[in-house]
Amino acid sequence: MTQKKNKVAWITGGGTGIGKELALILAKQEYDVIISGRRKKKLIETANIYKKGIHPFSLDVSNPNQCLKVSKSIYKKFEKIDLLILNAAIYSPGSITKISTADAKKVVDINLLGAINVLSPVAKVMQKNKKGHIVFVSSPAGYQGLPGGGFYGVTKSALTFLAETLNIEFHKSKIKVQVVNPGFVKTPMTDQNPFFMPFLMTPQNAAKKIYKKLESKQFEIYFPKKLIIPMKLLSLLPYRIYFFLIKKLIKLP
Repeated sequence: MTQKKNKVAWITGGGTGIGKELALILAKQEYDVIISGRRKKKLIETANIYKKGIHPFSLDVSNPNQCLKVSKSIYKKFEKIDLLILNAAIYSPGSITKISTADAKKVVDINLLGAINVLSPVAKVMQKNKKGHIVFVSSPAGYQGLPGGGFYGVTKSALTFLAETLNIEFHKSKIKVQVVNPGFVKTPMTDQNPFFMPFLMTPQNAAKKIYKKLESKQFEIYFPKKLIIPMKLLSLLPYRIYFFLIKKLIKLP
C-alpha cells in the first residue's frame, strides 16, 4: 500500500512525449504516478527510470471496460487519484475530405471518447469526495477550423469544450479543471507534419511549462505566447474576415 502522504497522479499516454516527461517530473516531486498506454514496452521503459514512483498499466483508452477495470485497480492499490491528466491521443492530419470513416472513428474513439472513458469512473469518485484535479491535454488546433487539421482538430475542439463545461459544473464539488493547449512539440506525431513548425519545442520543455501552471488558478495553460496569442486573436474575428485571411495565409491543395 502506498503511503497516504504521497499524492497520486494518473497520466494516460504516459509512455512517450509530454506524458512521459510529466510522469518523470511528478515522480521527482514524490507523487505516485500511474502511466497508461497501449505500448507496454514504452510504459516499462519510463517506469524503470523511477521504479518506486512510476507504475505502468497497459490500457487502450478506446475500450471503456478496460478503463473501468484499470481505474478500479488503481483505487484498490492507491486508494485515491488526486490528479488525472488526460493526454492519450493519436494524430491523423490531412484534409477531412480525404479521411475514411474508419480513420475518423479511430481518432474520435481515442482522442475524445478515450478521455471520457477514463474520466467517467474517476470523476464519480472525485465528485463523491468533493476534491480532485483534472487536466485535459488539448491543442490550439481546436481553436478554429483549419485546413489540414483533420479530425484531430475536431476532437481537440471537443476536448476544450468538455473542459470548459466541467470547469463550471464541478465548481461546487471543488474539483479543479484545466486544459492545456501547447504549441508544436517534437514527437513522432508532429514528425508527420510536412510544413515548418514555428517555435518547435522538446517534450521536456513542454512538460516543465505545464507542471509550473498546475498549481495556478489558470484554467487554460498555453504556450508559447508568440504562437498562441495570434491564433486566439484570429478566432475572435468575424467569420468573413477569418476565412479570407486563412485562405490567403494557408496554401490549399
